Amino acid sequence: MPKFRILLLLLFLMLVGCKKCPDRVPPFTWHEFTGREERVGETKLVRRPTYRAKVPVRWKRITPGEEVSLLDTKTPLVTFLITDNTKLTLHSFPADTLEERIPPSAQVNRWKSQLGAEFFEVEPLSYGGFGGLFFHGSNGNTSCLAWSMQLDLAHLQNLLFRASNLEEKEHYRQMGADYTIKVQGPPDEIAEHKEEILFFAESFGLIQPLPSPL
Repeated sequence: MPKFRILLLLLFLMLVGCKKCPDRVPPFTWHEFTGREERVGETKLVRRPTYRAKVPVRWKRITPGEEVSLLDTKTPLVTFLITDNTKLTLHSFPADTLEERIPPSAQVNRWKSQLGAEFFEVEPLSYGGFGGLFFHGSNGNTSCLAWSMQLDLAHLQNLLFRASNLEEKEHYRQMGADYTIKVQGPPDEIAEHKEEILFFAESFGLIQPLPSPL
């Protein structure tokens, strides 16, 4: 194996070696994030805070303005610039039927293809009522850390059952949405900021507690 490929492999192994919460807590502040627009009445659309997470203070937040529609799921709910070359994007995917949900494995396959990953690992994980897959890979020039998460089916059905009016149904639809967190950048920068990235992702969750099953 050529020396440069050995170095790439060692860098990748260093990047993915830590799978637990970071031991060192970076300076942070709590941030809240809206879901996508919710329909209130026949015509009004609103964004309501749905998620929250601990965000390292050095990250630069970019939130789409009110003139930008979030109904298109290709538009991120929020972007963070970790460095000039490394960014984190958050997407959610509200669905009206179970058939509309995108399996985490499909998201992972798409990321793997986009990245042209030479080295990658995929791990199952669950927390906060959500379960899914954690993907980490590299093509030598770019590395990616990404989470594809879905609300547990029992929690989702409980949310939908509890909705007593249209406004509540719309908000529960946002709470029950699948979400993805994706970080991409140069391998050395991903490795340098790995603990901060894991810190953010593992603190991410719903603002409103999931109701207990009836």
